[in-house]
Amino acid sequence: MTADKHGFSLTQLTSEKIERVKRDPRFKKLTDEDIAFFKTVLPETSVLERDSLTEAEHASYTCDWYNMFRAATQVILLPETTEQVSKILKYCNDQLIAVVPQSGNTSASGGSVPVFDEIIISTKKMAKIRKLDELRGDLVCDAGCVLQELDETLSQAGFQVPLDLPARHICRIGGTVSTNAGGIRQMRFGNLHGSVMGLEVVLPDGTIIDNLTTMRKDNSGYHLKNLFIGSEGTLGLVTGVSIATAQIRPAVNVFLIGLETFDHVVQAYSLARRELPETVAAFEVLDTSTVAIVKEQDFQIPKGSPFPLKETYPFYVVMETAGKDHEIENLRADRLLKLMLEKKIILEGDVARTPDEIERFWSWRNNVPRAIVQTGPTSIHFDVSLELPLLYKLVEDTRAWATKEGMIGRDIGAVYGYGHVGDGNMHLTIPALRDDESVRIKIDDFVYEWVAEHKGSGSAEHGLGMMKAAYLSFSKSSTIISQMRKVKNLFDPNGIMNPYKMFPTKEEEEQGEIVRKRGQVGC
Repeated sequence: MTADKHGFSLTQLTSEKIERVKRDPRFKKLTDEDIAFFKTVLPETSVLERDSLTEAEHASYTCDWYNMFRAATQVILLPETTEQVSKILKYCNDQLIAVVPQSGNTSASGGSVPVFDEIIISTKKMAKIRKLDELRGDLVCDAGCVLQELDETLSQAGFQVPLDLPARHICRIGGTVSTNAGGIRQMRFGNLHGSVMGLEVVLPDGTIIDNLTTMRKDNSGYHLKNLFIGSEGTLGLVTGVSIATAQIRPAVNVFLIGLETFDHVVQAYSLARRELPETVAAFEVLDTSTVAIVKEQDFQIPKGSPFPLKETYPFYVVMETAGKDHEIENLRADRLLKLMLEKKIILEGDVARTPDEIERFWSWRNNVPRAIVQTGPTSIHFDVSLELPLLYKLVEDTRAWATKEGMIGRDIGAVYGYGHVGDGNMHLTIPALRDDESVRIKIDDFVYEWVAEHKGSGSAEHGLGMMKAAYLSFSKSSTIISQMRKVKNLFDPNGIMNPYKMFPTKEEEEQGEIVRKRGQVGC
C-alpha cells in the first residue's frame, strides 16, 4: 500500500474501520453524467477523477494529517470563482450529491476529508487578494489564500494576519475561519469572531451570501458571519473573507525558559501578564518529552543544532512579546527574565531577538506536531480547553492511566503534552504503534470523560470533524445540540454539506448527557 505523507502505510478506508456511521441512503452515487456536468462548469484540468491520480495524489485530498481517516472519493473539483462554486453546489443539492469543502486539508479532527464517497470541492485555486486598505489594514481575499503568503503581502504595508499557526505555510484562510482556529498568538489577537468583519458564503442551494463588509461596527440585524465561523463547512462553503488585520510590532523578544513544575509555568504566566500586560503575544508550554521528540526527529532549526538551554527540565515555555520600540522592549524583556530568576520561578532562560534566533527558538514549538507524527502509523490527537491549573493534570492522568492499562509500548508510543497557556488550551498527542480503531476509542473515552468531569471543552480550536463528533454531548447539553441541528436543517435541509461530521448519533448523545451531568458541566 502507498505510504502517507509521513512514510507510513495509508490507513484503512474510514467506511471500513468505523462502524458508528453508515452511508446516508439519500445520497446519490456519482455517475458519468454528473462528471460531465462538472466539466461544463470547470475546465477539465480542474475536475480531478480518481483514475487520473496516483495513490499519493489522491491521498493528499482524501487522507487527513494524522492518517486516521481516508475516503474513496471519485472526484475532486477545483473551482476558481464563487459563481462556479454556486453552480456546483446547486447541482449537487438538486441531485443529492454529498460534498466536503476543503481548504488546505490540515484539519486535526478529520473535518476536511470525506467519510465515504463524497465529492471534494477544494478552494486551492481561489487564492486572489481582492482588496487591501493600506490605511487601516482591512483585507478582503479569496478563501483559498495561504496564510503565510497573505502575511508576506501584508507585511509590505506594515500589517499581519491576526492569526498564526504552525501550518501557516499550507493552511488557507477559508479553512481557518471555518474551524475558528486560534493558534499560538490568540492571547494577543483574540479569536476570529472578533477580527473577521464579513464573509462570502455559498449555501447548499447555490445562493451566494455576499457580506464582505469592511465596517468595524455594524449592528444592523443578525451577525450571520458568526454562524459560519467555526461551522466546519456544514452550513455552506466560505469563498471570501473580510478581515481586520493587525499592525506589525517590530520589537520582538522570544523567551525560552526551563521550569521545574507546571505550577511554576502558571506563576511565570501570571508574572509576565502582570509585568508586560500589553506586549505578551504568546505563551506556549512544552513538556520535556516534546522537546526530546523534536530533537530525536531533527526538526529543530538549524537541523542538528543543540537545544538553546544548557540543562534539561521537566517543562519549557516559549513566550513572545511584541512592541514598537526595540530599546524599550529589550530592557523590559531583560528585566522580566531577571525577575523570574530572582523569584526562582524559572531555573534557566534566554531571549532571542534577531530573526534567525527567533526562528530557532520557535522551531522547538512549531515542529512538535510534525515530529510526533513520524513515530507511529497514526496519531490520536486532542485539543481541549480547561481551567489553567488543570491543563497539565490531563496529561499526567492520561499518562498514568495508559501506563496502568499496559498500553505504553504495546498500543501507543508515548503521551505528549504541549499547548497554549495563554488561552487555556492543551494539545495532547498520542502516537499509536498500530492502526487500531479500538485503541483510539478506548483512549478517546478516557480523555473526553476526564475533560467533561473537569468542566472543560473537548474542542478548543480544531473543530469536531469526524474525530470528536461522537463526544459533542460530553460538553454540550441536548438542548443546545437540538438547536444546532435546527440551524443545520435550516441552511442544509438535504444534509449534503460535510455529512457525518459534528453531530453525535442519538445513542452517543444520550451517553454523553450522562457523562456531562456527572461532571455537572454548565453549558
